[in-house]
Amino acid sequence: MHGGYPARDADGDRYLSPAAADDGPFFFLSYAHGPRDFPVGRDPDLWIAQLYDDLCEHIKSLADLAPGKKAGFMDRELQQGHEWPRHLSKALATCHVFVPLYSRRYFKSEHCGREWFAFNRRRLNYRARSARPIETIVPALWIPVRDGLFPEAASAVQYNSADFGPLYAEHGFYGIMKVSRWREAYEEAVYLLARRIVDAAEASPPIEHEVWTEYESLPSAFGGLGGTGPGDKLLRLTVIAPERDELPGGRDPAYYGENVREWNPFRQDSLRALADHAGDLARSLSYTPDVGDLYRHESALFGAGQPTGPEVLLIDPWAVLQPECGQMLRRLDAMDKPWVQVVVVWNTKDAQMQADAQQLRSALEAALPRMLREGRATSALAVRGVPSLEDFGVVFPAVLAAAGRHYVRLASARIASANDGQDDTPVERADG
Repeated sequence: MHGGYPARDADGDRYLSPAAADDGPFFFLSYAHGPRDFPVGRDPDLWIAQLYDDLCEHIKSLADLAPGKKAGFMDRELQQGHEWPRHLSKALATCHVFVPLYSRRYFKSEHCGREWFAFNRRRLNYRARSARPIETIVPALWIPVRDGLFPEAASAVQYNSADFGPLYAEHGFYGIMKVSRWREAYEEAVYLLARRIVDAAEASPPIEHEVWTEYESLPSAFGGLGGTGPGDKLLRLTVIAPERDELPGGRDPAYYGENVREWNPFRQDSLRALADHAGDLARSLSYTPDVGDLYRHESALFGAGQPTGPEVLLIDPWAVLQPECGQMLRRLDAMDKPWVQVVVVWNTKDAQMQADAQQLRSALEAALPRMLREGRATSALAVRGVPSLEDFGVVFPAVLAAAGRHYVRLASARIASANDGQDDTPVERADG
């Protein structure tokens, strides 16, 4: 969306200023800041700043930039203080291409994870509206990273370091910048990266500017339940919606499909099913989602076994009118499983939902009184009803984070209990 109106935060109570009407920087350089224990008087990010300047020079020549348009954005240009998060969020909401500078430190950085998520959410919202993926994340290699250290959020991004030459692939920009005899390899790699940034921008339609959200409220694409490898953070995502052939009388079938995974509650603004969009948002936070309906996940939701990860229910209020569904939700509500969180979807462009609001809200309150009451502490909008696709992208990560925190507490308590039960008697060494 283009920023002509305010957006809610995850609680639905605070409104955020829209992005300015300018066209934004051509690319955003996302990098991990150097360590604080760097020698006094020396700038730990001096070489990254040189790379940024060289990229900007190439892009000014390669791209047809409008007069006054910035070639790039690097947070080094900002002064620390209360204004820098606002400028950072605005650049993320308006830039054309996102350039993460890979290193092991990069994927451990909360700030880098926030920047990645903010831009990737724009890509996912565009894909939902158009049903077309766009490749506007262009990674660069600062220091080589082993394949097993890439988080799930980065696994879907196309990246081949060999395209920029063997020395670059082996040593990254840091290595070929620091060794003087590799100057030609550096010049070639920085030109090819600039060319790829321009190609990515020109091959993809511009991503709509978003109303920028507060930087501090952004989740990190790499943080959370520990570990950074693909598949190490599991999420059970349960879609609770009717199929088209089991709708209540008179309900518009255009929002539904042959199975619940085809449910598209924001169809006026989205061409993708909500389950697919939510799954991509989960992957952008380095989760591996297991998507299913209430019946496929019944044994895991209602069983007495230990959970394997956080769980989120995506609820269409019309489903709760079905007696069997309402009964199952009342049963789940009584089980007090805080790692299971809910997101109610309430499209304000759906005239039937507005007309039947009292009946639908009464059914929800009857089925999930405890979960809705406790969910307000995480996100009032999630339990009142998420009104738009853009709001869903803000609310869903907040709810997922809450479910993750509850799961971590449970897992930690389970480990502590197991350790308390161990025999602390010293074991004699075999060689002793």
